[in-house]
Amino acid sequence: MTPPRESAGAIPTSESERLRLLATRTSFVRYGLLAALLSTLVLAFVVAKHEDVRHAPLVPPGTTGMLVLDLSASVYEGAFGQTIQKLADSDERVGVVAFSDSAYELLPPGTPGRELLPLLRYFAPTSETGTLPRNPWEQFSAGTRISEGLRVAGDVLRESHVKHGSIVLVSDLEILPDETARLGAMAADLRDEGIGLRIVPLFPTPEKLNRIREILGPSAILRGSQANAPVRAPETHSLAIAAPWTFLLVGALLVVLLAVNEGMLTRLEVAR
Repeated sequence: MTPPRESAGAIPTSESERLRLLATRTSFVRYGLLAALLSTLVLAFVVAKHEDVRHAPLVPPGTTGMLVLDLSASVYEGAFGQTIQKLADSDERVGVVAFSDSAYELLPPGTPGRELLPLLRYFAPTSETGTLPRNPWEQFSAGTRISEGLRVAGDVLRESHVKHGSIVLVSDLEILPDETARLGAMAADLRDEGIGLRIVPLFPTPEKLNRIREILGPSAILRGSQANAPVRAPETHSLAIAAPWTFLLVGALLVVLLAVNEGMLTRLEVAR
């Protein structure tokens, strides 16, 4: 009988049975590490796909936003430009509701931010006269009922079956005392439904801004009261958005698993 051929580099042994248990354990470790590496790789792909790469977006990450514009007679529409431009530059997906005494939907939820750019021509002074051009809402402008704008925005989110909604309100906050009470009640209803509310104030008086802060909290205000104050999300200086931490943690786990794989399953070297 011809003896079995030895594979290149194999170590002859007469005690293969004693090594069988170690071989089986090594196989389990190898397959376990392979499964862990593949799972971590898939997890990294999923996290990267859902990671919000925008830096401090006005619409909270993970939510579908509604931009609510105050077109009442007391508002200078040219102040809308900064907010709309910021949403368009980051291509945040938002719907748009306009309101004065009443409110109506301009754009549905999920509209790409770049679709807001055509609106800018109505909110930018012309170079010839320095005044705002005529816009389709001139006859619509009247009193200020913020609660009505929020109600319509909330209805649009519900009708669109949005699970995680948020609202960005742009207003001068020039409201009467009875509207303040309605605004507080509407904000509470939205909060109970899990719909977040953020406000870009358009140069309100300190008294009105403080009243809104008392109702909604300071973190809901996206702009200071100064004329040149930038529009920014409250997370701008937060470590939470300084880096994609979840993705980095998954990546670190993948590196650790690769290191363990190399350390435990390296080729056995035997000195000659």
